[in-house]
Amino acid sequence: DEVADRLVDPLLGGVYAGRADRLSLAATVPALAAAARAESTLVAAARVAIAGSGAHRGSGPVFATVHGGLSRLVEAVVAALHPVEFRLGLPVRELHALPAGWRLVSGAAPDPRSATADAVILAVPGPAASRLHPAVAPVEYASVGLVTLALPATRLPALSGFVVPATEGRAIKAATLFSRKWAHLRRPDGIVLIRASFGRYGEAEVLQRTDADLVATARAELATLLGRHLPAPVAATVTRWGGALPQYAPGHPELVARIRAALPPTLAVAGAAYDGVGIPACIRSGEAAADRIAAALGQSGT
Repeated sequence: DEVADRLVDPLLGGVYAGRADRLSLAATVPALAAAARAESTLVAAARVAIAGSGAHRGSGPVFATVHGGLSRLVEAVVAALHPVEFRLGLPVRELHALPAGWRLVSGAAPDPRSATADAVILAVPGPAASRLHPAVAPVEYASVGLVTLALPATRLPALSGFVVPATEGRAIKAATLFSRKWAHLRRPDGIVLIRASFGRYGEAEVLQRTDADLVATARAELATLLGRHLPAPVAATVTRWGGALPQYAPGHPELVARIRAALPPTLAVAGAAYDGVGIPACIRSGEAAADRIAAALGQSGT
């Protein structure tokens, strides 16, 4: 129980904002789940999973990002797909099956716009996909809040960040020491950047606090957890993300398989609600959806 409460739960809580006893092992840590079925002890299964992941190899950085920000991934896709037409800022409100293809209704309710397509990929959050097609079973989500503090010259521990067990009774569930984690965010004036994360599944009430309260709570709890005084921030931002992270309940892989089996061949789902919340997992999910649609339309490749 202590291992689950103090190691497994905070790690999964940091990634999924959920509790370990309510998440699917097969969906959240598939390599460990597969190894656990073959090995007789958890330690042996963990060794097999770590060896297969390659996490112990090489001496490169643990974390990497895209120069100029992750939004460049989207910009690169848009540029690569030119001259494909993009209609931005128009939420899709309705999806209707046609004898051949689909009709989509998008835009504001007073001024709806209609479009037809041979096939559709629903790369939207789970609740939106469920509203658009009845075969897509709903997936529950957790909401999170992020507080970023810019502090005057402050000595930080040699950590990229840490997670906080729920058993500690803190509002913060994780923290990222940006100035330690990312070399390009280290400032010559000595100002350091720290981000605190709030919000676990079923504990959305903390996100209803005022911005000032969240900033004060972040500073006070970070000071206690780091064991040092933190000066008043020179700047702070609060970001609230409702419905941020899907919850992979036990049986999630089977649920996703049933959803995909129930969809018509020219309709596919992709995104964090199904195959993983990280960027690589979402890319793989999109590629699989594109392959499904290409096969349905009798095309080769994506």
